[in-house]
Amino acid sequence: MTCVLPDWPQPGEPLFRGRYRTTPEAFRVDELPGWAPSGAGEHLLLRVAKRGANTAWVAQALARRAGCQPSDVGYCGEKDRHAVTTQWFSLREPRQALQWSGDEVGDGWNVLALARHDRKLRRGDHAGNRFSLRLELEHAPAPEAVAQARARLEEGIPNYFGPQRFGRDGGNLARAAAWVDGARLPARGPERGRILSTARSLLFNEVVAARVRAGCISAVLDGDVVEDAANRQGAPTGPMWGRGRSATGGAAAALEAAALAPYQRWCERLEYAGLKQERRALVVRPGDAVLDAKGSSLQFECVLPPGVFVTSVLAALGTFFDGSGNGDGPGNGDGSGNGDGHDGQ
Repeated sequence: MTCVLPDWPQPGEPLFRGRYRTTPEAFRVDELPGWAPSGAGEHLLLRVAKRGANTAWVAQALARRAGCQPSDVGYCGEKDRHAVTTQWFSLREPRQALQWSGDEVGDGWNVLALARHDRKLRRGDHAGNRFSLRLELEHAPAPEAVAQARARLEEGIPNYFGPQRFGRDGGNLARAAAWVDGARLPARGPERGRILSTARSLLFNEVVAARVRAGCISAVLDGDVVEDAANRQGAPTGPMWGRGRSATGGAAAALEAAALAPYQRWCERLEYAGLKQERRALVVRPGDAVLDAKGSSLQFECVLPPGVFVTSVLAALGTFFDGSGNGDGPGNGDGSGNGDGHDGQ
């Protein structure tokens, strides 16, 4: 199943054109834990470096090595396969004590550090991800373009869900649309989650797009619900649709309602599925952002909160294509959503 994604607008014209992830070393992601190891407990923490391996494969390999169930392995988010990444995993010990030396090596991964912890790691437990990207451009960038890009990063980037969320060739979106049209929703399992998260992401992106078109993506409108989390200070929020009344009012509610008017069937299906309505920042301001030109390359570094797609940040700066051979569209990744799917969630 395939589906063409909407052409969601950006706040300005593309400043650059080029490729990202031309080599794994050109796309580095380091997970920033939002916790410190407790030093004791039934869970073993492993800080793992990987290259050419996705998070799920490594989790399965660790489970086999430990002799435990895959469900006993925890991690905070998926990291891209076509990259050099570091992240933490947790292993719940089986009855027989594990003997890990701290230098275990697998196919495309190796253990960097060990620690004890009192609970399993879960999605979103981390503070964020630090990205270091080398972008290969078609032409050396003009100093004015680099300055404009830095200004956009400071002002705030539309917090779109990236193409990874919607699947290769829009396959996840096609399945979500089929469900909205009456197809059966799986009672449980990852396919159910993919369909629901894809549907919510589409509606959220439509609200982001409406704010961009109205020229108010970063502005706080009358009736906005504002998020004050780190790196998103003062950011207005949009709906992750589900049951419950929208917390917005005034101008913000009117704009939101107009954006979702063509998607009332989608809203009704999500409400019927039992999801609770939540909020997500409409704009993100990357932390510790660095953007430096080196000939026809750009070195881009930043810190993003969990769930933010670095490919969406790149899309706000220019037209970038995946150089890994895994996808050929602007900002295309290989799976989730920030394989974290791969983008670094």
